[in-house]
Amino acid sequence: MAFGDPGARACLSVFQRLAGEQRGAGLARLSTATIRAVAQGVVGVALIQAILVGLALLVAGVPWAGALVAIVLVLGIAQVPAMIVTLPAIAWIWSRGDGRSGEAVIYTVLLLVSGMADNVLKPLMLGRGVDVPMPVILVGAIGDMATGGISGMFVGASLLALAWQVVTSWVDEIPDANIPFAG
Repeated sequence: MAFGDPGARACLSVFQRLAGEQRGAGLARLSTATIRAVAQGVVGVALIQAILVGLALLVAGVPWAGALVAIVLVLGIAQVPAMIVTLPAIAWIWSRGDGRSGEAVIYTVLLLVSGMADNVLKPLMLGRGVDVPMPVILVGAIGDMATGGISGMFVGASLLALAWQVVTSWVDEIPDANIPFAG
């Protein structure tokens, strides 16, 4: 964030030039809020998931649980599924073959649920505090992440949120709203 303030001023200036004084300021605020929400949502979900997976690994007695949790955290921030870590851990649990299949089933369920927790948490956490529907932020973040990498996650979410706001405000400003629909 070394260039955060100058970047914010430049962004505000561009938006005001394109959309006018008042709308430009609103679009600049939306852009800032979207980037903030995506960053907090991605890191927050990755942290929560790493904690859940870590607890499940500790309960199951999987060796190197701390290192695996660090890997889950990094993978979560990079938007890679934690199942890459939990599936080998499940395989290790079942490969011990010490006759405790009841415990192995419980540990398997714990690791599967914690490994897929981001599927529930992302929709809940992404886009909080932004005046754009969550699916718009989620599709923008994940869609552009696939093509543009980590930075694409923020660019895609911001661009889609701005496009959503522009289109919805344009649709809401129908000058001849009293024209009857002939259909």
